[in-house]
Amino acid sequence: MPAMRPLILGLTLAILSGAVPAQTPAPPAAQPAADPTLPDKLKDLKMLAAQPKMEDDLIAVDKITALMQTADKLNDKDKDKLARGLGELFRTGKVRPPDRPHLYRETAKALGKLGNDGGRELSKAVADARLKGREHAPIRAVLLVELGHTKDESQVDYLLDQALTSPDNEVMAAGGEALGNFTALEIRKRREVVKRLVSRLGEVQMKATQPEPTDPHAPIDFSPQNARETLKWIEGKWCASLAALTGQSFTTAPDWTHWLNKNRDWTPPGGHK
Repeated sequence: MPAMRPLILGLTLAILSGAVPAQTPAPPAAQPAADPTLPDKLKDLKMLAAQPKMEDDLIAVDKITALMQTADKLNDKDKDKLARGLGELFRTGKVRPPDRPHLYRETAKALGKLGNDGGRELSKAVADARLKGREHAPIRAVLLVELGHTKDESQVDYLLDQALTSPDNEVMAAGGEALGNFTALEIRKRREVVKRLVSRLGEVQMKATQPEPTDPHAPIDFSPQNARETLKWIEGKWCASLAALTGQSFTTAPDWTHWLNKNRDWTPPGGHK
């Protein structure tokens, strides 16, 4: 045993002096090779979407489905190319009318599976002037729901703005619904999202429950009626998102307001992040 002491002492001194190298971290996983067929596939897809009578939209949808079957095997650069190529479909050819949403819906669903790359393209499509009309509110709502599925946290403020300020009920509902996907959001930001959703939900609920005027000569006020319609759209979806973000299970604006007033520093399931 005494003969081991010099060896132990030497190892101890070596460790203290840094002479023994630290364990080398494992190298990052190798990226897959580039897919040489991807550019041509995206080019073909864009040509199909450009048909003037939109006659090839269903073929384009099939090609999108095929592309997404191997999307998880692409390297990062190719995933970016795929997202950009899909995003171009919203700006290619004629704007699809509300009764022919197939191409836009399937493109949105595909982008919803592409993380931050997909989030970038979806937010661009929502804001595109081609889809700004009231008649396109339903497809913008689809885009926002899929934007939530990307879990791209850089889009949270945009989704919140759509939920709180859009003049279209389905878009408001979709923005709030999408925010329910961000259950890993940093606690302070999550509390801010919850606070603003609860506040807006309370405003709409209060307006919706205003008593009707009894004076037959009073000017007609349609705002309570409009608020009731908005509440029908947003209440269920927003409450589901609030439940996902907080771990609570309230289903009405007054209950959420009461809870939040008593729990300003609430902690989500799993504690602070």
